[in-house]
Amino acid sequence: MNIKTVIFDLDGTLIDSRKDIAVAANKTLSELNLPTLPEDTIASFIGGGVDILVKRCLGEQNMHRFDEVLQNYKNNYGQSCTVYTTLYPGVKEVLEFLKKREMEIALATNKVISLSEKILEHLGVRNYFSVMLGPEHVKNRKPNPEIINVLLEKINTKPEEALYVGDSELDILCGKNAGTHTCAVTYGIASIESIIEADPDFIITDLKKLILLLA
Repeated sequence: MNIKTVIFDLDGTLIDSRKDIAVAANKTLSELNLPTLPEDTIASFIGGGVDILVKRCLGEQNMHRFDEVLQNYKNNYGQSCTVYTTLYPGVKEVLEFLKKREMEIALATNKVISLSEKILEHLGVRNYFSVMLGPEHVKNRKPNPEIINVLLEKINTKPEEALYVGDSELDILCGKNAGTHTCAVTYGIASIESIIEADPDFIITDLKKLILLLA
C-alpha cells in the first residue's frame, strides 16, 4: 500500500462520545415529557447522523414531535458535548505518527463540523487535521461515497492512495464505494458481525495497530 492520506470517522473511531450523546438525548426527552431510554440503547443508535438518532429515540408513536425534539436535542448536546467525551486509547500516538510520516490526516463524519471541531479542540488534537468534512458539505450520507470523493478532490489524492478508518459498516462501505483502502476498528459502536460482513481490508482491535499497518 502506498498510503498518502488517512481519513478517520469520528464517533466510535477517534472519540467515545456515547455518554454525552445519551445524557443530552435523555435530558431532551425528559424536558419534553417523553419516555427516557437506557444509555446503552441510545448509544446503539449512534452512527447515522443526528436525524436518525432522534428518530430512533422517539419511535413511531412520537414521530410527530420530531422537529421539536431535534432542535431541543441539538441545543442540549451543543452545550454539553465535551463533558464526558474522551479520545480512545492510542489516538494521539497514531496522529503524531502520521504527522511525522508527513501523511495527510482528514476527517469524514456524520457529525456537523462545528461540533467536531469543538470536541477535537477540547481534546487537543484539532490541529492534526488538514481537512474536515461533515454532513453539511454533502447531499448524500454514508455509505454513499460523496463525502470521501469531495474530500479526496480537495486534497488532490487518488482513492488508492487513501485509507478510511471507521467503526461501522457504513464507514467501510463508504470507503469501498469511493475506492479507498478500508480499516475497521472493533472497539467502537457497531457490532463485530456487521463489521465483518462489510468486508474491510483490515480489522484492528486497537488503533495503535494502525502504526504497524502503515510503517
